[in-house]
Amino acid sequence: MNITLDYHSNLVLTAIQAEDQPALYQLMDEVYRSGYRYIWEDQGDWYVNLIYNRHTLYKDLKRPTSHYFFVELGGEKIGILKYDFPLSPRELEIPNAMKLHRLYLHPEVHGKGIARILMDHCEKIAKENDLNSMWLEVMECQPQAKRFYEKCGFEPLLSYQLDFERIFPPYRGIEIWKKSLH
Repeated sequence: MNITLDYHSNLVLTAIQAEDQPALYQLMDEVYRSGYRYIWEDQGDWYVNLIYNRHTLYKDLKRPTSHYFFVELGGEKIGILKYDFPLSPRELEIPNAMKLHRLYLHPEVHGKGIARILMDHCEKIAKENDLNSMWLEVMECQPQAKRFYEKCGFEPLLSYQLDFERIFPPYRGIEIWKKSLH
């Protein structure tokens, strides 16, 4: 399934399939590490291997609440988008909500408005499905991401510490942010 988001720039979402795992891994090995290498003792090896391995992808694809896409620009894979609904965080109740689970773009396309188009798409999907809100998790050490989410109408709700031992302790802080849709 392909979803065209912007005809002018050929921005398309392409549903990720099980057989795409090697391409997903290769893309995220580069994209994830470009922004998060510095927080990990192993430069992100453990996390990339955990999240983008074949088994994890198959589990993600089997969940009926999960929607997982490559973000393509002019036919080139430049990132991923994953959202889940309905889904509430474990840490607090956010009923009838969409989780923006993964939004990663290659650094070469940062600042071009692509993330905003993706956020608008997610909000449109959430509203079409009569959801009350959207939520996400953002690392405290990512101020540019936090500024972007704030511009998109999200507000912080809760901070907590990740228990990933391979993350350097000063970088374990993560926050849950929410945007009401009504």
